[in-house]
Amino acid sequence: MLELILLPQKLSAEKALPYVLHYDGWLSAGGGSLIALAKSIFDMLAAPIITPGRKPRADAAERRKLCCATLVTNLVMVTLSPVQYVGLAVPLKNEKLSRYDRKDFNSDVLRLVIEEAEKAGLVSVQEAVFKELRTVVAPTSRFRQLVAAHGVSLADIHHLEGRETIELWAGSRRSGHKTPIDYVDCPEADDMRAQMAAINGVLTDADIRLGGQQTGPIHLVRKFRIDEPEDARTFDRHGRLYGGFWEDLPRDQRHLLTIGGERVVDLDFASMFVQLAYCHVGIEPPAGDLYAIPGLEDHRKAVKSLMVSLFFRNAAARRLPVGSKEALPPGWTMERFKHAACAHHPAIAPLFDTAVGFQLMAVESEILVGILLELGSKGVAALPMHDGIMVAVSQREFAIATMQNVSAAKVGRSLPVVEKPINGPPINNSPLWSSRTGSEGIDLTDLDPIITFSSMAAYRYP
Repeated sequence: MLELILLPQKLSAEKALPYVLHYDGWLSAGGGSLIALAKSIFDMLAAPIITPGRKPRADAAERRKLCCATLVTNLVMVTLSPVQYVGLAVPLKNEKLSRYDRKDFNSDVLRLVIEEAEKAGLVSVQEAVFKELRTVVAPTSRFRQLVAAHGVSLADIHHLEGRETIELWAGSRRSGHKTPIDYVDCPEADDMRAQMAAINGVLTDADIRLGGQQTGPIHLVRKFRIDEPEDARTFDRHGRLYGGFWEDLPRDQRHLLTIGGERVVDLDFASMFVQLAYCHVGIEPPAGDLYAIPGLEDHRKAVKSLMVSLFFRNAAARRLPVGSKEALPPGWTMERFKHAACAHHPAIAPLFDTAVGFQLMAVESEILVGILLELGSKGVAALPMHDGIMVAVSQREFAIATMQNVSAAKVGRSLPVVEKPINGPPINNSPLWSSRTGSEGIDLTDLDPIITFSSMAAYRYP
């Protein structure tokens, strides 16, 4: 997300690590093959030790069975997903159950089932690092063989109703450590929950594939942020949508995405954050590239990162963030950059160092939700990308018009939309080579490269 684009050195190193799937307690064995696999694996687990002479409690056994089926289903997603996850990031912290948790079992049961599965040779486990990395559970070759032997497919996986789609988190942007916050239902949250149900319904009904393969259930959630757990429960900061496998998909794999059998186009709001800052102060932005700071015209990516960071600070920055100095020409300091940014954008300079970023992000998310709902009402599935969408190529013009109309309704003026390139693999001119997926890319100028954090940043707590 934008507030994490300037990562500490330690976090930056994690971006190179492989992708993990985040454990979803609402995934369920739906098809007969997966139900049979879950039962077979449950029978392979060692029974818990109980006091001699006592019978095992029926409710405890049922909790273990449900937990095992859920874990197996998540591991099947890791095994069969074309996204090629290397493991399952599992939250095992002991906390009071909240609106975000299933009530059928808790982390204690999940931890024991994972331990039993590891002893049975079904999974390998990478232990968690306190406040940094979750436990990662990976299926072994034995587990994969059982999946194949039972003929399980992603179509056997169902998503149970009941998972919360409107989440509230508290925590520090600098530490990256966030805490889920319980809240009391209110009309505002109910309305947003209904919106998410409509969006997820459209995506569930759409034929979304990667490399021609099914990708499993899709369930997006919307995450809001407060600073401290004691703060008032409000839904006016952050608000972005998460949970789509495509969000962290490397650029060179996006050509493998299809919706309804069609390749996708990537549509983005140009210079979105600076545009929203100008909307916030009620002034039209200047013409041209809003990230073209004089003297840094050839360093757009670094300028974008630093510009965005100014909206998330609540105090004047003294030093360039780690890694930024190397991305700038010699002689540039944080003080010099901020002076240049203020001179180039005097109208929005008062917003720098005011921590207005999360409010701007909330406006951005409102625009995106409005676009998804409008497209969905016309039967058009769109894959959200924070400040843009991907749609089937045949829906390009309709989607662009919708983005412009919804943004005008939300912020008072139509925001500019650009199409970003989705390039296929390099063309091989050898007569012995042929491509099954196609090799033609879209030759467009990348006017506004999207900035996201890798799945490994999400792999951190929470």
